[in-house]
Order: sequence, then C-alpha cells, then structure tokens
Amino acid sequence: MKSRYRLPAASILVAALCSGCGPMMSVSSPTLMSGAELSQGRRGDTRDFHMNDRIVQLVDFTWTDPTQDAGTHECEWKWYRDGKLVSDTPEKRIYFARTPFTLRTMRPAAPLGIGHYSVDTIVDGTVVAVSAFTITG
Repeated sequence: MKSRYRLPAASILVAALCSGCGPMMSVSSPTLMSGAELSQGRRGDTRDFHMNDRIVQLVDFTWTDPTQDAGTHECEWKWYRDGKLVSDTPEKRIYFARTPFTLRTMRPAAPLGIGHYSVDTIVDGTVVAVSAFTITG
C-alpha cells in the first residue's frame, strides 16, 4: 500500500488543475513554519511544533508567462492525525493573480493536540502538496 505522505519529486507539474483555463502551473515543495516565524518575515522549514504555536503551510505556484493570471481555483486544506482526518476547511475560490503565487493555511496547534500530523493542500480536487509534522507539549 502506498503511503499518502509521498508526492513525486519536489516540483510537481500541476497540469490537471485546469486545462484550458490558464497557463500550466508548477508547485514547489510546501514550507512549514510557525506563526511567529511568519510574522518575523522568516521563511524556515519547521517540522516540530509546540502546543502554543500556530502552524503555517505555504505552497508556492509559478507559471511561465508573468503577463497572465492563472485563473480562479477551488482550494481546500485537510489536516490529518496519524492518517485520520481531524479538520478541513470549506472550499474557497481563490484567484491566482500573478506569478509567483503563494497559498497559505494556518491552524493553532493546541486544538489539534500532541501527535503526528499532516496537512494536504488541494486545488481543484487534486492534492498538490503534503506536509508532515509533529506537535509536542
């Protein structure tokens, strides 16, 4: 059985998102960080969080023609603990105005609790990024 945490390579071609409604997009590896790092303008990659942290996932999209937008897409996030869904966001229609474009989701660690987690970023029904992390006391 394939692990749901694996994605092909660090850069994924997201051609299935919306053929014919804008340029083809590439997505970089997702970045996880705390809310404190984000507010300080630091873009690290953190995998271990404490209960008082806010967990932030950033996913960057690019396309080749900077004069074009990439259209509007249905975006959602699903949060898992040990492979079981514990939280999700309703789908949001988001306009990808210019390249590079960054999607961001944020969730406080405390309501999730101590454990091993992952967050999926889903665009137009396709999982485009997965980030695994741990919350400790």
